[in-house]
Amino acid sequence: MILTIFRRFRLHRESEPYQWFKKVCLYTLGINILFAILFKYVESVSWNEAIWQTWQTATTVGYGNAPAETLAGRIITMVLSTISIAFVGALFSAAFDYKEYYKTQKKLGFMNNPYKDGYVIFHFPGTTVAKRFIHELREVEKNVGICFVDDNISELPDEIQNLPNIHFVKGCPLQRETYYSSGVKSNKTVIVFPTDYDQRTADGSTKTTIDLLERFIDHKKTRILYVLVDMNNGWMFENNNATYVNADLSVLAIVQECQDPYSALVIEDLLYNSQGANPMTVEVNKIAGLSWKQLQIGLIDCLDGTEHQCNLLSLIRNGQSNSCPKSTEILEKGDLLSISTFNGFPWTSVEEQILALQS
Repeated sequence: MILTIFRRFRLHRESEPYQWFKKVCLYTLGINILFAILFKYVESVSWNEAIWQTWQTATTVGYGNAPAETLAGRIITMVLSTISIAFVGALFSAAFDYKEYYKTQKKLGFMNNPYKDGYVIFHFPGTTVAKRFIHELREVEKNVGICFVDDNISELPDEIQNLPNIHFVKGCPLQRETYYSSGVKSNKTVIVFPTDYDQRTADGSTKTTIDLLERFIDHKKTRILYVLVDMNNGWMFENNNATYVNADLSVLAIVQECQDPYSALVIEDLLYNSQGANPMTVEVNKIAGLSWKQLQIGLIDCLDGTEHQCNLLSLIRNGQSNSCPKSTEILEKGDLLSISTFNGFPWTSVEEQILALQS
């Protein structure tokens, strides 16, 4: 908490409320130090008594165990304690003003993103989508920081901004400062939503944002995800190191459900963190050289009788997904496997066991 307060001071050291708060603190401290020194020597009391007298008069609690007896001491008490009392009141007032200033700055998006290793979202996707996104994300990552970046809203809706570890940065993707204030470099994932789901030209804005993002991030530490409105615009992103999500997933789910009952329910069950098993991506290392058939059989055998459950969903190679590989497909080191399982699945040890079963 103390470190947080000092960080706030550092962020706002040029602001008028902070400058006034600092001045009042210094004036209050100076007046009380002067009062304690004069009272000690004029009244011939100990430092302990002088400081105690200073505190009691400044806070109007009382007038100490040894009130001033000399004329000079009483004059000092009347003048300096009156000033001190006024400054103590001003100190609390300045502290309140600064607190309100801080809350307003944060609410309106004028503060830097304080979270690291979290998620930065460009273009607020709407209250419903944002609530669902936060809820599902925090089923796994309970306290992860999430920052929304947008130039078209003045503040986040109350039901979003009142959630813990949520931040808002008001910024335009065309401004360099936006990428510093949002902290994209120090977070693990940046997500770019379209500015308008109904306009295919929104992909152009997404493309511009991603091009600029790639100037500020390290792809080894930060991923870029984006929502693609029109698949015909996919060619624009061929040279970008970013992963797209089709904005038409809901339409595709409806079509699939029309032709294959319950398929949409199956996909929904996989995508929800809050229910059932979820997709998990693991990397092929020790089992490189095995066939897809050997992987399937080995996975069943090594999990038999254990508390863990797992099903293979897809083989991912060079950024391309193959949800139904041939049984003779040979696994290569660095391939990715999409599996359906629960949190805490021990892939490293499972991979070792599959390899051991082959000998």
